[in-house]
Amino acid sequence: MFDSIDFFDGDGGGDNSKVTAVAGKIALWILHISKITFLIYSGYHGVSATLNYTGGGEVARMAGIVGITTLEITLFGLYMAWHTHQITGAAQSVAAGITYALGFTLACLGIVADSRIHAGFELGQWLQVYMATFLPLSPAAMALGALFTHELAPSQRAKRAEATAKSELQQIKFEAQIAQQKAAVEMAKMKANMQLNAQMSAMKQIGAWYGSEEAQKAITGTALQNAPAMLRAVGFDVTDQPATMTSANANKNTSSPPTRPTPSATTPQTLVNEAESVEDDEVTPTPPTHTNGVTKRVVVEDNTRPKA
Repeated sequence: MFDSIDFFDGDGGGDNSKVTAVAGKIALWILHISKITFLIYSGYHGVSATLNYTGGGEVARMAGIVGITTLEITLFGLYMAWHTHQITGAAQSVAAGITYALGFTLACLGIVADSRIHAGFELGQWLQVYMATFLPLSPAAMALGALFTHELAPSQRAKRAEATAKSELQQIKFEAQIAQQKAAVEMAKMKANMQLNAQMSAMKQIGAWYGSEEAQKAITGTALQNAPAMLRAVGFDVTDQPATMTSANANKNTSSPPTRPTPSATTPQTLVNEAESVEDDEVTPTPPTHTNGVTKRVVVEDNTRPKA
């Protein structure tokens, strides 16, 4: 017969699977070590080439060392990001691939240039262009590639989309608040216009009624009712009952002036009757009277005739 093997067993074949797993881990660590040693090797040549070609003071040398270090750590960061499955998006993968290829090429050119310098060989035209232009710009290129690799990650793009949506929502809320405030202002203006129009209409109605005969009669009646109290307030002794006209008013055509009742017998109705009986345009004053030591005079004008 034959042996039965469970191909879906976790062991996957017994002792051989364990050996394979251990060998795979060792191979993976060898790859890590290989990457690290290459970075050390390329970093050394890059720093050496920079120092030999740059010259200058200590500050310039330190700047060159920092630039080459930026190149090397960017390459190592991209390597570890791929290994830990942090580069997943299509656009992110493209940016990371371009950045890594460019950085690796610059590092290799640095190795070649530094090796030729140490060997005493003359640098070719293309190596001189690299040493004068591309090697100093390599840190900037790596920084730009790292930026695109990080920002094109799906998680970053999702966060940016969320932030954009929140910003648009805030803008919509702001516009709604402004529209609400404008509507409130328009409503207040309409309300004020309605109130002013109503007041104007009411005043026009009052003015039309004031010029009517009924209103004048009502005003006259009210004045006659309040006249005794007003005359008493200024010092006249006025009775509430209307007094009769004396016969002296009937002799208005004689040479003697019409007699007037004394203030003690004057009433509002008497003043009105006397005013109606006088036809002359001139104003006839009444004899002055003395009340509490103060001289008071009542003047009645003839309003029955139109004035010129």
